[in-house]
Amino acid sequence: MISSADYPYLRIRFQVRSHTDTVSAYIDTGFDGYLAVPAEHSKKLGPGDYVSRWEMADNSFALSEEYLGMVWIDGIQKEIFARITCLGDEFLLGRGIIDQFRVVFDHGNHIQVSL
Repeated sequence: MISSADYPYLRIRFQVRSHTDTVSAYIDTGFDGYLAVPAEHSKKLGPGDYVSRWEMADNSFALSEEYLGMVWIDGIQKEIFARITCLGDEFLLGRGIIDQFRVVFDHGNHIQVSL
């Protein structure tokens, strides 16, 4: 089990092709995808493997580049095959990842994650 005091963020590592990065990602239980990275990352990652259409919270739609890649939560030895979406302006860890773990939001102070 790991614990993060940087509520509600977790340190993660992700890889798309030869690009690897370690970042703090906001846990977003309303995001059905795996990992969203800022749209500007598409410049670093190159052409996507897919283009997908996402419905936003305001009921508008957006197209985004998507990549096949891997995600790891720091401190947990499990690699997750993921669709990584270039969308928005921050790193969001979605249900596609967090549903594979036990995640406890401890009184708005800590996050505990375990397999």
